[in-house]
Amino acid sequence: MHIKPRHSRSPKSRGQSLVEFVVILPILLIMISGVIELGFMLNYYLDVIDAARDGARFAANLDPLDTDDGIFDCVNSGYFYRLVPCVVHQALAPQIELDPTDPPPGDTDDLVISVFTVSGTTITQRLGANGLPDADGWSLNNQHASDFTTAEVQAMLSTLPGTTPSTGVVMVEIFYDYHMILALPWITAFVPNPVTLHAYTLMPNTFAEPTPIP
Repeated sequence: MHIKPRHSRSPKSRGQSLVEFVVILPILLIMISGVIELGFMLNYYLDVIDAARDGARFAANLDPLDTDDGIFDCVNSGYFYRLVPCVVHQALAPQIELDPTDPPPGDTDDLVISVFTVSGTTITQRLGANGLPDADGWSLNNQHASDFTTAEVQAMLSTLPGTTPSTGVVMVEIFYDYHMILALPWITAFVPNPVTLHAYTLMPNTFAEPTPIP
């Protein structure tokens, strides 16, 4: 029985495959590096989201209307606007630090806290430090105002299931400038570096409830 010999690929075919691979390789590298950079950024963003939640949960049990007690540490102070940043910093550490001076010429890292008094289903007050009206919210580093107007927060509250009328609400927002780890030129040509990551959480706060009329 005669067996027909197998034919190996011709040099021409192998050369064509090599040329196709060389042409496609840069595109593959760009796609893979973009996915890796996105993965790094998503990891940081998840940390920012978790820290906003931790800060808001903690803030829900503190009185935001108290005045500054003048104690400048996280252990002994009872001041709302000192303890909430302590909790947020602890939740972000060690990967993230909200430092507007590092690296130079300075980031816009910030923590913004807003407290709302809701009468019926309408926000009647938006407060900052020491219980004073503040439409922009209280800012830790003075780099950002709140990303939400009072009307936008009002709209968000109206869509939340089980929202209790005549209550207090605290909102914690974190802004973090993510500096790309790979920072490859074909990525930074299309995406700004750094990218400001923003996360927020709303929580009820009974201390900010409207004062009942006797």
